[in-house]
Amino acid sequence: MEDSNSEIFVSPISAAEIACATERGRIVLDRPWKKWFRYYVDINGWQIETIDLDIIEEAFSLPGTFHADPADRIITATARLRNFTILTADRKILDYPHVHGVW
Repeated sequence: MEDSNSEIFVSPISAAEIACATERGRIVLDRPWKKWFRYYVDINGWQIETIDLDIIEEAFSLPGTFHADPADRIITATARLRNFTILTADRKILDYPHVHGVW
């Protein structure tokens, strides 16, 4: 992430996960979640990767065994189709052999 040549892509489903975590009290932000998300996307120069039909189809037909969380399935499918590496602490994603993940 620190390499100036790196491109960072963020799934819009991550905004939904932040919204839900905020609503449930799992995280506390210093501003409303929408402003928080957009602020960090903007200051870091991250790109938003769209979720299209190909990603949804892949998310719900992933090879092997993968857990049922729709957001994680969408993030994993996006990485598989776009040849991205997922930066995550989620052990289920890191252990999934059909996508490249690091932490």
